Amino acid sequence: MVQVDRQTLLFFIIMFIFLSLPSGHDQPHSTKERETLVTFQQQLLDGQDELALSNYTSGYGNLTGFHLSYQDLLDGKTEQDWPIHKYGPDNLWIEDEKDSLLPNKVSNKVKEFWGIDKVEKEDGGRAYLLNISGRANGEFEQLKLTKLQLFDLKLPQYLKDYYDKNKDKENEKENKDNNKNTDDDIISKIGNITKSTGKISINVKSYGYNFQNPEFTKFIVNKTTDTVDDAMVVHLKLNLKDYEEIEDHEFETKGVYFQKTGSLITITRSAKFLGNHGLSHLTLNESNFNKSRILMGQLLNTSDIRHDFSMDDMNGYIIKSQEQCEMISYFQFEKTDYNWDQLRLIDEELMNPNGKPIPHDLPPLSIKDYLIYSPDCGIVLTKKPDIPFVGLKVEVLNKKLRYLLMGILLLVIIQLLLFLRQIKQARTPGQLSTIASKTLFIIGFQDSLIALMFLLISTLVEDLYLLLACVAVISFIMCGIFELRFMVSVLSTQVNERGTTWWEILRGGSRNEGETTTTTTTTTTNDTGPILPIANTPAPVTPVAPGPTVAPGWEEASFSNSIFAGGFSLTIIATFLLLNSLVWRIQYRRIFEYVGLIGLNSYWIPQFLRNTLKNKRKSFTWEFIFGTSIIRLLPIYYFNLVKSNPLRHHYDPILVIIITIWMIIQLTLLILQYQLGARFWVNEKWLPKAYDYQRIIHFKDLETGFSSEILNSLSNNISNNDVEEIIESQCTCPICMNEITLPIINDMYDKDGTNENELKKMKKDYMITPCYHIFHSDCLENWMKYKLQCPVCRESLPPI
Repeated sequence: MVQVDRQTLLFFIIMFIFLSLPSGHDQPHSTKERETLVTFQQQLLDGQDELALSNYTSGYGNLTGFHLSYQDLLDGKTEQDWPIHKYGPDNLWIEDEKDSLLPNKVSNKVKEFWGIDKVEKEDGGRAYLLNISGRANGEFEQLKLTKLQLFDLKLPQYLKDYYDKNKDKENEKENKDNNKNTDDDIISKIGNITKSTGKISINVKSYGYNFQNPEFTKFIVNKTTDTVDDAMVVHLKLNLKDYEEIEDHEFETKGVYFQKTGSLITITRSAKFLGNHGLSHLTLNESNFNKSRILMGQLLNTSDIRHDFSMDDMNGYIIKSQEQCEMISYFQFEKTDYNWDQLRLIDEELMNPNGKPIPHDLPPLSIKDYLIYSPDCGIVLTKKPDIPFVGLKVEVLNKKLRYLLMGILLLVIIQLLLFLRQIKQARTPGQLSTIASKTLFIIGFQDSLIALMFLLISTLVEDLYLLLACVAVISFIMCGIFELRFMVSVLSTQVNERGTTWWEILRGGSRNEGETTTTTTTTTTNDTGPILPIANTPAPVTPVAPGPTVAPGWEEASFSNSIFAGGFSLTIIATFLLLNSLVWRIQYRRIFEYVGLIGLNSYWIPQFLRNTLKNKRKSFTWEFIFGTSIIRLLPIYYFNLVKSNPLRHHYDPILVIIITIWMIIQLTLLILQYQLGARFWVNEKWLPKAYDYQRIIHFKDLETGFSSEILNSLSNNISNNDVEEIIESQCTCPICMNEITLPIINDMYDKDGTNENELKKMKKDYMITPCYHIFHSDCLENWMKYKLQCPVCRESLPPI
């Protein structure tokens, strides 16, 4: 009852702490902070107004980060000189570096490939993808243009004052004179790739066809004039890495995809660069400007700046402005083999399956060319020649993942069935004593890791939640119930081995043969025979009827709790390392993968050693051994040999060869043990002598602790005139309570040799334990089927 109360109290404490946590929308803590937030909110609202009222020839307007053209920068102008240009009927804004943020070297390169091949809906020919949600991967190289002048994009003064006040003293001291970006500042920024080549990946999410998403349709101002039927807003995650993955840069960008030309433009945003507001003027022509102005305006209107924009949001904008390069990206997609109407039907069937026939070979995400330009870091990246930049649409990727998860689910179910069949085959203590608990622990650890990983992923991937949850639940049932109970049974059976050394177990007992007990002996003189020792042993304990359980209930519960707590803690640590390793550089990640997989696939080594110690040829069934090995090798084969696997694991046949050879070695050792004996690999000279339950007893052996009952019976069978080679003594079997005839060799007999045939016949009838208790052979063998403990004193017994 006390325990329940403590748990209840702990629950309420946790709930109180949880409810006391902040909501995640940090509020201003002072009047100055509130004024700063309100000013920044107004700045964003002014930017939205600039966008809504702008036209192609009027220029950027008063947008943060867009005050200077590239020519203004070359002429030494600063933001304090704004407004520099006054656009009107006599001075129109044009796409040129004298008016535009883009240098002509960059814009001319973009114009060579971006949006130049237009496809009309009515043409009926090959069209570009309509919905580009998906992932693609390729490689980049830095474009070697003449050194570009860097834009000195600065925070507005009121935000800089707020930032300087809140940053720590050390950074404040280091950046006192930070009026311009220095080389060190630029190199340390996210996005400043120092390598000339590397890897690029994009993750695109489009907001439905032409803002048909209900989240945005309500923001269309005039549906008759302000709608766009061939473009859409997209969210794009851009990732840049070098080949060694020492540098790893990721950006969140928003942009517009033009379906008729297959061209996509995206841009970053921060407190020093309102990219979403200025994107329309970077689309290179007036038609694209008009479409993107409407779409980006609708996107910006989806949130209520005054109510939804918090201190956390403002701080995020400021941190981005200080830590990352701004990026403007132009992507040109390849044409597909389908026309506009066919692509529309394919996309609708993929998003809302109704059983309509669609092509087997669905169009991939294929990027023909691209250019990425950073105005403040001066980098220009483009597609590496002859290297494809391709990927899968999100619906196709989810379909592949669905098939993969179904395969994993099938493997988990088969493994569960194998475990249940193995549990049925290993029920007696004799069988359980030979099973290695470490083998079960490694296998169970793998399953618990799968359960936890899939459970975490299921909370993030909505489309695959059901399959992910099924794999997690079945894996948890297998490791948390059946494997745990099986392991507890094994440990409970082997509890009598605690405190013994591996040498004693290798010998087959818990104490060395000939070891004496702490008993005292006295001698008596018999007038009709020799002087015999009599051991003063305690009275025998009444034996308890045998049963299948060795350890008491509280000890089993202790095993269960310790295994669960230890295994769960180890699983948490391993999961943390596994997730953390995803951001390591590739060299360290591969070392971790090799070491981890070799360790996790070493589960038969403990069983091989256990077989050797217990001198048993086989413990698990061959069905379980080979089934478990194959089930756990198949995922390794798939992810390392199938280049098109949906998780994009790199092709690595070397790892497959190493793991396969290692597994074959383990299985070969188990097979050799079965064929040649458990200790085939150990020289017999190195092995201790196994315990002999039917050993011959001499007079001198009676000094070591045998019951006085034997000595009394022996004294009655000895006479002065008849000294025989073998003297028979009687004692009582503690199990059946009937008499046992025990042969004892008379050490005082003068003749050489003994009657071997007579001894062999008599030895079959009795068994002597290491603790010097004597039983009928049948009685003790039947007992040891259930318990490997002495029925009298509970000492552990070596298996027969």
